[in-house]
Amino acid sequence: MKCQVSVLLGAALLCLVVLVLQPPTVRGDRLQPKGYKQTVEKLQQFYASFEQQVSREFRRWKQQGSMTPHFRHLIQASAIGKSERAQEIRELPTAREGPLCAICRGFGGSVLEFRREGASREEVFNTTVELCTMLNLQEESICRGLIDLNIDTILYIVDNRPELSSASLCAVVFQSGACVLDDPTFTEWQVELDPNGTPVTASKAGTAQRGPNDLKIVQITDLHFDPNYRPGYNAECGAPACCRESQGVPEDPAAGAGHWGDYRNCDTPWNAVEDLLERVAEEHADADFIYHTGDIIDHGIWETSIGYNVRSISRVVEKFRQTFGETPVYNILGNHEAHPTNVYELGEVTRPDFSTNWLYHLSADLWSQWLPQAAQQTIRLGGYYTALVSPGFRVIALNNNDCYTFNWWILFQPDALKGQLQWLHDVLLQAEQAGEKVHILAHLPISSDCFSVWQREYRRILERFRDTISAQFHGHTHKDEFNVFYASESPEHAVGVAWNGGSGTSHTNVNPNYVVYYVNPETYEVTDFESYAYNLTSANMSPDERPAWFRMYSFQEEYGLSDLSPAGVDEMIQRLGTPAGRDELRRYWEYKVKLADASLATDCAEECLLNHLCEIVTNQADDLRKCQELSETFFD
Repeated sequence: MKCQVSVLLGAALLCLVVLVLQPPTVRGDRLQPKGYKQTVEKLQQFYASFEQQVSREFRRWKQQGSMTPHFRHLIQASAIGKSERAQEIRELPTAREGPLCAICRGFGGSVLEFRREGASREEVFNTTVELCTMLNLQEESICRGLIDLNIDTILYIVDNRPELSSASLCAVVFQSGACVLDDPTFTEWQVELDPNGTPVTASKAGTAQRGPNDLKIVQITDLHFDPNYRPGYNAECGAPACCRESQGVPEDPAAGAGHWGDYRNCDTPWNAVEDLLERVAEEHADADFIYHTGDIIDHGIWETSIGYNVRSISRVVEKFRQTFGETPVYNILGNHEAHPTNVYELGEVTRPDFSTNWLYHLSADLWSQWLPQAAQQTIRLGGYYTALVSPGFRVIALNNNDCYTFNWWILFQPDALKGQLQWLHDVLLQAEQAGEKVHILAHLPISSDCFSVWQREYRRILERFRDTISAQFHGHTHKDEFNVFYASESPEHAVGVAWNGGSGTSHTNVNPNYVVYYVNPETYEVTDFESYAYNLTSANMSPDERPAWFRMYSFQEEYGLSDLSPAGVDEMIQRLGTPAGRDELRRYWEYKVKLADASLATDCAEECLLNHLCEIVTNQADDLRKCQELSETFFD
């Protein structure tokens, strides 16, 4: 799942500072105000000036051993409250992009300079811990844990990429229009695309309706099992993960963790993991297979270890094996499975202690009973694979956590991202030639925090093989949502749809859920899906009883679509983008947060609803054309 205010070193530390000035109530927007491009051009000069100013103050601090009043003022002005620590970068309002990019450039440039002038690991560590604590990004113990886990990776990258600038670092991490990425090292690589595709001249249509012979696929995602979860323990601790044994029992019982989970920054107790899997097996014993789309590990990102992650991953996968028996399970990795969290090795790295091979070999072993022997090679290479499910139908399981903007290795060798994408292209080309239809599984939604150049190349592949790719399935956001892809050169045409399975966890302010898809056995298109959830408030009032799962909705019934093809779903989007579709759009938002009491209590006004509509149609960080188009009809 999502990157929270928590981290690391230097400019990466400012991932946190970006969230520092975020108002407690987020009304994130996707629209760029009038004159935005001109404003960004002016900001580039300001960034350079601000970076020099912070550098002077930082140098004085290091030379004199104390901070000047001005430097302390800069830090105090950026300090955050506990309620702001868990905000997500992609929710930041456009108006905040410029100031936050300046903060990243200023502080990040200073720490990069500090290291390159000879600062030791200990000096960099102590400096960033002090800044992290003074900025109130996390409690000191969490700052220490996060920085200690990530500092060696960051230092290796800084030391071996002397040309890496704070401008490029901030542009990759924040990926906002105000942080301009003009380094060709990051942008000028491409997948070699087969030239035999046809131009996009219309939206991809479909005629399949839900039928009695449809395949039944259950998606389970983002369980975030926390072995340290304890009912009654502090759910308001201010850390990325609360409700844990080490955080104690609060004086106020209302701040205590619930038996089945908690709406606050808390992950999933084992009893809730067991109940979800067993409920799926009981209620959907006729499922043809299971898609398990990652994020087993909890949000205790300051204290993970390889051994810790191995134990949790093994326990959950074993529970899948016991629960679903002979039903095939297609697993993929989440960003939390890595240690440190989010960090998947890329490029020609010479230090074996940075390798992610431990996770790839573990996954190959644990998943082996459900997969063909041939899948072992690519799983051990990079955590991805393909499998022919039945004649004419193939699953491609990606490890697209490599494109997460908080995977620091992107900063080391960005063109190494091409490897898995080229493999994806080549497998799709073979599938096309064999007349196969394909489902693609990926933990990160393409629109969610993936590096923009990776997004660009994935979209090129999707357009080229739009007739071969029947469906895409994602996780990570914990929301019951979907994304529509449009052709890059003719954005009036929809070419693909990606469905998100929500989450087994309630972290944060959502109910646990899973999704059942109905799939045409000839075209392998999704004809309908049903989302199942339970109300966490009610479940915690009866800790001795199993949660009361219920069918939240059927997508086809709720929205009355002709079909769930890109063309059919695009018709729905156009309807939601008008005043006449407002009630329907509000229902979409309510289902997106899975009818969670904690979210429904905050409401979602018209600008909030427009933002959620824009999130459906935005698949590349710098392409807001569809959002702008919808905004022009939204208030008519």
